[in-house]
Amino acid sequence: MAVEPKTTTEVTESTSSKTGTGLDENLAGALAYLLSPLTGILFFVLESENEFVKFHSAQSIAFGIGLFLVYVAMTFVQFALLFIPRVGGLFSLMFSLAYFVVGFAAFLGWLFLMYKAYSGDTHHMPVFGNVADRIA
Repeated sequence: MAVEPKTTTEVTESTSSKTGTGLDENLAGALAYLLSPLTGILFFVLESENEFVKFHSAQSIAFGIGLFLVYVAMTFVQFALLFIPRVGGLFSLMFSLAYFVVGFAAFLGWLFLMYKAYSGDTHHMPVFGNVADRIA
């Protein structure tokens, strides 16, 4: 008895597989970014076999920790600016606008990563994707 090959609809149905959490892999990948890095850690621990979810979870962890480190560095710079005589307070106040720029860019990046994960794409961010490849 010959085995018939799968049609394209059967193949696409099998790639949208369930994960260890019971969710579809694209939904689990998108949810890994929801409260980055906390949900990234949660899905990384819960998902042991699905490489798509593990990658997005690892990238979510790297993205969240990376943004935290950027904000810590910006806080130190802003504090150091206060010690410049006469104009330090003004420089520190002007530097505080950078928080809005970085926050808006981070928000757009977060939305982009959730969209890419939900659409089934394994998008590598320039730095965070390389870190995620090493972790996952």
